[in-house]
Amino acid sequence: MRRKRLEPVHELALEAERAAARRLAEAERDALDCQARLTQLETYEREYRVGLQRRVTEGIGAAGLRDFQSFLARLDQAVGQQRAMLERALTARESAREQWLALSARRRSVGKVLEQSETEDRRALERREQRELDERAMGASRESCTDEDAGRGRG
Repeated sequence: MRRKRLEPVHELALEAERAAARRLAEAERDALDCQARLTQLETYEREYRVGLQRRVTEGIGAAGLRDFQSFLARLDQAVGQQRAMLERALTARESAREQWLALSARRRSVGKVLEQSETEDRRALERREQRELDERAMGASRESCTDEDAGRGRG
């Protein structure tokens, strides 16, 4: 009986958990993308610094040095911005994970209540069926007793 009322609640909890899992997967992809971009920028920055050192040892003009340093400053800024983006992505991923865990626990709780309700419903049905069988058996027993009494009264 209660099962029918609980099934929609369970379905809603299941759908909320699935939506949270999708958001978590998306947050995970975003964090991985940010990490990949950061790694790429850091690699490019290292390579550029090595190139600058090589050019300095080979001899570079003041204008060329200024251009290298200016570009490195912009690259450093880009790396810093990407680190900040990665931190935000990691925070969002953790938040999505916590939300998914909470909704998953809720869905499991509703599922347990639903299972308990199904068990209670099944037991109630079994008791009702047993009571009906007992009543039929008692009715049959009474009929046989009244038939015996009627047979004694005729004799």
